[in-house]
Amino acid sequence: MQFEAPREGAGLNDLPLPRAKPNARILVVEDDPDAARLFSALMQSEGYEPVLADSGEEALERLAGGGFDLVLLDLLLPGVSGWQVLEHIKLDGKLRYVPVVVLSALADKDSARKSLDMGAEDYLTKPVDVERLLSRVRVMLRIRTLYEDLINERFSRQQAQRTLEMRRYLARVMGGSAQVQALADVLDNVVSTDTTVLLEGESGTGKGLLAEAIHRYSKRAEGPFVVVNCSAYPETLLSSELFGHERGAFTGAIRRKQGRFELADGGTIFLDEVAEISPLTQLALLRVIQDRQFERVGGEKTLTVDVRLVAATNKRLAKMVELGRFREDLFYRLNVVRLEVPPLRERAEDIPFLTNYFLRAQTEKLGKAIYGLERAALSRFMSYPWPGNVRELRNVVEHAALMCRADVVGLEHLPLSLHSEEADGPAPAAPGRLWDQEREIVVKTLEQAGWNKYQAAKKLGIARSTLYGKIKKFGLEPPEGAEQESGRGQ
Repeated sequence: MQFEAPREGAGLNDLPLPRAKPNARILVVEDDPDAARLFSALMQSEGYEPVLADSGEEALERLAGGGFDLVLLDLLLPGVSGWQVLEHIKLDGKLRYVPVVVLSALADKDSARKSLDMGAEDYLTKPVDVERLLSRVRVMLRIRTLYEDLINERFSRQQAQRTLEMRRYLARVMGGSAQVQALADVLDNVVSTDTTVLLEGESGTGKGLLAEAIHRYSKRAEGPFVVVNCSAYPETLLSSELFGHERGAFTGAIRRKQGRFELADGGTIFLDEVAEISPLTQLALLRVIQDRQFERVGGEKTLTVDVRLVAATNKRLAKMVELGRFREDLFYRLNVVRLEVPPLRERAEDIPFLTNYFLRAQTEKLGKAIYGLERAALSRFMSYPWPGNVRELRNVVEHAALMCRADVVGLEHLPLSLHSEEADGPAPAAPGRLWDQEREIVVKTLEQAGWNKYQAAKKLGIARSTLYGKIKKFGLEPPEGAEQESGRGQ
């Protein structure tokens, strides 16, 4: 706040008032040209920026643009009256805290009382004493300064709280590794702004989670979060999906449709797989990013939107620019803040945490009591390279939870992809080790199922034909008296 340092031993009453806001914008609503010029000159003499409006209609138009620190308002106006303007200001959520000083020829107490009851901060009768007017303006601008400082202080506290919550959220859904913390450090400086963010990384690394976090913990959190998978639409439909279309714009356009940018107004739009956009759509997207304006397909009216843009790709956009497959100017518009999301294999310390997180979610969903992984299963998780990253890990945990009937997940509950030799990661297994482990898993599962191949294949998460192949591969024979299949239900 704009306070001078108090003298040592000074009491509360000795503290100086905050300074009147310098360069304040003041809306002067006055239909009398001579009075308007006088008030304007007085405001300019104090270093303020006066903006004139000679009618209620013009005042409402000016107010719609925002940015005013004080309103000097005449009540007797042609058309829309000063009373109506005052009512509009005090009922508008964005304007209600802008101080209003009424300047009126109505000297009766009822008018003064009514204006103050409606929310006006002061009431001065004409002809106005110049020194009194300037004194009241200074007081009102001090109040405005205090209000803005309190709002800024509250916003800072709220932003600090949002930042803390964002870090907790990222730790919960992505892990607590140094790489994730580095991403959070950058987001600390980004979420409170409207800066465009570009997320690059392999498929399944969590780019969508980061985009959601950017929106959830921003000042746009109350607005919509609209996701567009750009690779899911052919070129002819993507433009319509992004920008909407008018009725009759093309065959099948039987009604007007709002585009995703229009639906995201006031919030955030997340363009996933942005590298897949065609050159023609890239050009249209460039204009939206630059001007926040576009036309629906088949339309002539220019629409303006207030959106924050987050884009993601599993490709290197800079490389695509070099190859001539992506517009350079669009790349620079997207590449304001770039975050490289590391693959799961480069942050292995997140694997146990994420595994437990996904397992808890699945056990709650399935109503099972599964408390964790056996050491061998966790070891396999740690050695596996996870080419599908976090998405693959979640799917594997879901599979294991479905297959598990014990209180811990074992190797036999993992899908076949984690049993093959390719499942080993950077530390290759000794020759024959995986063969022995896979054979052991198959034998153990068959024994648990009483050699019922349908049940065993179901527990292993593989087809019966695959299981028959493994039985032949490992030279397995059922023990005497083992149950033989006679049908699917056995």
